[in-house]
Amino acid sequence: MSRRVSAEDWSAAGLALLRDEGVEALTVDRLCAALRRTKGSFYHHFRDLDGYLAALLRRWEAELTEAPIRAAAGEPDPARRGAKLDAVVRGLDHRLDCAVRDWARRDPRARAAMERIDRRRIDAIAAIHRAAGRRDARLLASLEYVAFVGAQQLGLLSAPARAARLSRALRRALQRMSGGR
Repeated sequence: MSRRVSAEDWSAAGLALLRDEGVEALTVDRLCAALRRTKGSFYHHFRDLDGYLAALLRRWEAELTEAPIRAAAGEPDPARRGAKLDAVVRGLDHRLDCAVRDWARRDPRARAAMERIDRRRIDAIAAIHRAAGRRDARLLASLEYVAFVGAQQLGLLSAPARAARLSRALRRALQRMSGGR
């Protein structure tokens, strides 16, 4: 007897398809083929494809934004909190983030989610800079995030050692920009 497929299984399959094949692969037929399930199984969990796509965006937000921010939030020292956030973020699925950003270029709902998440991420980084007493915390956070997105888009975060070196260099540059604090 095969196991039951949950809404989380459908979401995981969709995020994998999105990452590997792009938003065009997110059709009910393609998802059913990927999970070897019927359309009835899909519609048992989701009202329609739009509802499913909204669920995918929520899961992406939870896993690639809120979870890393929560993981670092418990660290009281700003430098350690920044390092923890950086370490967690370097281990994320950057190809998925790039796929969502590509989707956002074409779809207003995905674009709205991406814009909200970009602000959320910058806010979290700015809070760390503020806690460290750095001037222009929002500007520093924006520069840090722009460097992250650029590195992500260029595939520079796929090799852990290279990503760590890039992160250290960026931290040194931001520290110099903020007056060494």
